[in-house]
Amino acid sequence: MGLQSNGLSLEVVGREISGRPVPGKPRRPAGPFLLGLPALLLSSLLLVPIVITVVAAFRTPDGSFGFGNFAVMGDRAALHAVGNSLAWVGVALALVVVGFLLALLSYRLPGLTSFLQPALVIPFAVSVLVSGATFRLIFDPAPEHGTVTAVFTKLFGSSPVWLGPGLFWLVLVSAFGWTWLGYVVSLFRAGLDAIPDDVSRTIAAEGVTGWRRLRALELPMLRPITGVVTLTLVIAAVRVFDLVLIVVPGPMQRDADVLGLNWWRATSAGDDTGRTAALGVVLFAIVAAVAVIGVRGLRRRRWAMPVSVVKPDPSLRRPKPSRRVRRTGWVVGFLVSLFWILPAVVLVATALHSPRQAGLRGWWSTDGLGFSSFTAAANAGLLRALLSTVLISAIATAVLLVIAVPTAYLVAWGGLPTWLGRVVMSAFVVLAVTPVQMYAAPLRDAIGAAGLAGSRVALALVHAAAGLPFAVLLLRSAFASAPPALVAEALQGSARQSAVLATVQRTYRPALVAVAVLEFALVWNDFIVGFLISGAGTTPLSLVLWGEARQFSTSAGTVAAAAVVASVVPAVLLLTFWQTVVRGLTVGSKP
Repeated sequence: MGLQSNGLSLEVVGREISGRPVPGKPRRPAGPFLLGLPALLLSSLLLVPIVITVVAAFRTPDGSFGFGNFAVMGDRAALHAVGNSLAWVGVALALVVVGFLLALLSYRLPGLTSFLQPALVIPFAVSVLVSGATFRLIFDPAPEHGTVTAVFTKLFGSSPVWLGPGLFWLVLVSAFGWTWLGYVVSLFRAGLDAIPDDVSRTIAAEGVTGWRRLRALELPMLRPITGVVTLTLVIAAVRVFDLVLIVVPGPMQRDADVLGLNWWRATSAGDDTGRTAALGVVLFAIVAAVAVIGVRGLRRRRWAMPVSVVKPDPSLRRPKPSRRVRRTGWVVGFLVSLFWILPAVVLVATALHSPRQAGLRGWWSTDGLGFSSFTAAANAGLLRALLSTVLISAIATAVLLVIAVPTAYLVAWGGLPTWLGRVVMSAFVVLAVTPVQMYAAPLRDAIGAAGLAGSRVALALVHAAAGLPFAVLLLRSAFASAPPALVAEALQGSARQSAVLATVQRTYRPALVAVAVLEFALVWNDFIVGFLISGAGTTPLSLVLWGEARQFSTSAGTVAAAAVVASVVPAVLLLTFWQTVVRGLTVGSKP
């Protein structure tokens, strides 16, 4: 074979091939695989109890395996709980649609979010338990201190019993929507803002408007965000547990039963282990089936939001709306913000009344103002619970970050075989949507047997294990959306692995901040994990709040004061970092 280059002529003579051709495979260094070892060990805290629960669900009392334990689903109460859990999933999906439409409205009407954004963030920062306590105050059946009841009585002479049969669903859905709508709107709005202006101009120049524009441009571009939002809300809907406990009065709680609550009742009553395990498996099956929608948005790299490493040309930005449109947006945003922030005002005003006056009069009364409700909350163990919650949240967040970052890098750019990458991603998706009931009982028994019942460190590790799947999915999505040219450049040189990691960390720091802030806030606001797994010695903040709320009619002021104290830290944290958190959740939109 001859070659000519720059006036030189080269002749290459090869030798004859001997033996059969052998296909070659690139060598895969084993070192990067060690990055996933800590995640495997931490995830085993959940994987082993989940396997135990699945085995218990399919093992019949005579020792054989079959579907005998699933006969519990023929029970009328269990079927009722399944129906209610499915209804909650429907509420979550409806909330995604409503949030998307509101985000689209705010995109079309700039200025609307100027006042609305902080009002939407505050409810997301507080725990579901606090939201439930707030809406129970607002819908209290006594016109002397129930806001909605007082307004209806004033206007119509009487009022429905909002916490009565049937109507309590309105209170439950209102509290759930108040908590999560801001999260949905903020993420969709960030995704709409990330659509390149030149693309929008091209679509508009081609005469594509209205519904056609929505189908051709905005819905496809928002697929990754739709995946994240849907997955998050489905998980939240299936985990509805504490909201029912604190909002619905005891005699009617069985009407509002969900699968998780039904499982807790069966476990507390000492029902057969196999039957309660079967309830957990059914709950998990429902979640996994619905979460497929979110999985598609997270798994496909080509659906990642566009990344721009070059600053856009200012001349190509969207034209500023007219002054009239901006003023209309400000006025509408201000009025909606006042309405949306009202529950928080009710909570704080109730907390500023003495316990006695808070039980007798409404938040608008000027009698009994002071801080005695905060003193009563402190005497109920609030300060000790506060310190305990700080410790648990900090440990869980630190452990999560240390383990999730290298694991996400390994999945995104660590050179895993394609089939193994898919298996790992599927496993994290399954763990992300697994309800607490799938591992609570075996894990609680194991912690007790190890003498760690009431240990804050043990509870923090459980929280880190529970938060790890979603953190890895989010960080992996951020790392994977790095421009291929940027990564290819970083891969050159001897220190290619560290160069890639440094580049990704610098460019996608918002995703890291989002994981840290959300994990800290979620652990701080948690009720169900601490309630089902930990002992009384840990005293997380939400457990103290729930303990006070059990005598709601006589301790409204104390409950409100405890709720305000419990909400300060997560509210300040999320208000401070909200823009970064949103950028981190909408990975690639604005690095």
